[in-house]
Amino acid sequence: MKIKKMQDFFGKAQKSNLHFFCALVLMCGLSLAVQAIISLPWGGMVAASCRWDCFWYQDIVQNGYPVLPRLYDDFRPAQASWAFFPLYPLLTIFTQKLLHLDGTASALLINILLWPVLIVLCWTDLFLRKIEVNKIYFALFFIIYPFNIWYYAQYSEALYGTLLMAAIVFLRKNRPDITALLCAFLAIARPTGFIMGACIAVWWLFHKAENSLVLNGLSVRERVTNSLLILASSGAGLSVYVLYLFHTMGDGLAFAHVEVAWGKEFHFFVYNIIHSFTLKGHLSSIYCIAIIFTVWKMYRPGWSLNLLLAGVTAILSISAGLVSIERYFFGNPLVIEFLAYIALSQRPPVRMGILGGLAIMRIAASFIWYSNSGWLL
Repeated sequence: MKIKKMQDFFGKAQKSNLHFFCALVLMCGLSLAVQAIISLPWGGMVAASCRWDCFWYQDIVQNGYPVLPRLYDDFRPAQASWAFFPLYPLLTIFTQKLLHLDGTASALLINILLWPVLIVLCWTDLFLRKIEVNKIYFALFFIIYPFNIWYYAQYSEALYGTLLMAAIVFLRKNRPDITALLCAFLAIARPTGFIMGACIAVWWLFHKAENSLVLNGLSVRERVTNSLLILASSGAGLSVYVLYLFHTMGDGLAFAHVEVAWGKEFHFFVYNIIHSFTLKGHLSSIYCIAIIFTVWKMYRPGWSLNLLLAGVTAILSISAGLVSIERYFFGNPLVIEFLAYIALSQRPPVRMGILGGLAIMRIAASFIWYSNSGWLL
């Protein structure tokens, strides 16, 4: 009887948005419970999930941005938190004061709450393009996807992804004004936020032109005005952080300059792809091949904006170095959304095999992350 009720519940989720969101929250809760159990040997989920860049976010939350890099730190020489944009730490501080939690718990709570919202936004993006997928399987794909590990950690992935997908959804709803506002926040969430805003502005300009049979002066003026609004808003968001850094330590572009301390010097992405094949004991060459293949497969009708943003993200991440390219690309919600669509388009036996394989890989990714391994950064 309980199984029958559960089947009826998930069946209603295909037709009712309310049932879908309730089912999504239930699945996210079960996933979170599994994650919490896995993390027990490392001191619980809050402590175990705080790895790598979590240190920098917590440093900003506790101490703000420094005037000088860490000069006497043997583990992080010449490094500083300037490369980590302020929106996520600011939201963490707000949550910390509102709920009286510590910094790591507040940062994790933000991502836990944003994760189902992000999944809904990705599904809405498909819905607005009239691309039909099974809602439950779509949500399940996101939840068991192995490269979602950063959405369960104190990283800015969830905030950045939510802002990006919300901007895209409102753009598809012909609300460039709201998209412009979201792009302003996007630009102070991650270093690539401004570039994504610029790409969205360009796409909006030419996409509207492609779909207009009759163009008059007013429509052209509206397209140009809206595109400039999105671009200007993105630039304004970035300028806030640039001016703050200039006021604090005299270098408005310190967020880019400090990347050198991590070995992230800009090279033409083709050079880094070739270089990846000379590295031993590293998965960067496999990631590069997988990224190229995914971008190539994304070249299809109806996916132009996703292709543009994912392609630019791939070029930027690979050009900046080979570290964390799997996070920047395969952790991007646009890529997860596309891979979910491809997987769910397969025949049922193949689809179930893919989902089963992903579930196993997701558990493995959790152990790798909690073990503080360098395989995931």
